[in-house]
Amino acid sequence: MRRYRLPALGAVIGLTFTLVSCGPESSGSGDNQMSYKEVKSMVIDILGSQEAQQALEKAQSAQYGESTLHMKGLTVQDQEQVRIAVKDILTSPDYSKVLETIMKNPKFAGEFAKAVSSDNKQIHKDLMKDPTYQSELVSTFKTPEMQRILFDAMKSTEYRKQIQASVSESIQNPLFKLEIMKLLQTVVKEELTPTAKESGKKEGGQEGEGGKSNDSGGSSGG
Repeated sequence: MRRYRLPALGAVIGLTFTLVSCGPESSGSGDNQMSYKEVKSMVIDILGSQEAQQALEKAQSAQYGESTLHMKGLTVQDQEQVRIAVKDILTSPDYSKVLETIMKNPKFAGEFAKAVSSDNKQIHKDLMKDPTYQSELVSTFKTPEMQRILFDAMKSTEYRKQIQASVSESIQNPLFKLEIMKLLQTVVKEELTPTAKESGKKEGGQEGEGGKSNDSGGSSGG
């Protein structure tokens, strides 16, 4: 499964790198290197600020150039500490509420969906090729709860409108029209052309009637 970076994560990392690189020289001696707790505390403060939320919105269209620039100014140890701190914050139950609030912003949610759309499509394509995933998906659709949901959806007015719109659009397609014409021609041809069994039955019936007529004529003559 292909991994991808969340835009929000990139924005937070960029802000953290900015503050870290503006502080004491992190590339100096080991005494000046920031501890994990210090970095984590800094990230928490960033996430709670208004500037952080504004940066998260702007990060959707950014290419993380600034984050990369500040990354080069940090030591490998500092970079790893920042990554771990950000990961712990983003995966913590407390931050889930903050993320939920951010995702309620229509603009942010829309840009976020666009940013991960291509990755999600590729992930779905890869999963559809996985036999285990296919089997689990089929089992899921066979469950009573899923069938009930599907049936309810099919009964809805919106679903029927969508189906009607899809059918209308397909009918206007020249290729679809051609396929329908071929299908109709085949059906008409089959209806007009008697099958071998039907022909045999008709011939057998005629022979039987002819035999009865002959028998009747013979009896009358006797």
